[in-house]
Amino acid sequence: MRDAWVLKLKEESKEDGMEGVFYFCDEDGGENDFLTQDLNEATIFPDKYKEIESMKEYEKGMLSMFGTDAVLNAGYTHMMKNFEFVEVEIEEVESK
Repeated sequence: MRDAWVLKLKEESKEDGMEGVFYFCDEDGGENDFLTQDLNEATIFPDKYKEIESMKEYEKGMLSMFGTDAVLNAGYTHMMKNFEFVEVEIEEVESK
């Protein structure tokens, strides 16, 4: 077992029609491509602090390139306003 982190939607950030409470990154896209009810589908972050730094760097880069009109959905400020990190334990299963 090892510790890891997932992002859980804050109750005050939930809007009508949103289904799911855990963040996941769906590369296929879609309107609600960032939420799932299933903890097993959630995006796993092995290092919370590394992820926070990555979000801050993304935000800084987007602001640098596009100014105050930048879309910062994956930036630190937006993510921490709407999500909180929750610690989980990951069990690694050997495949045969």
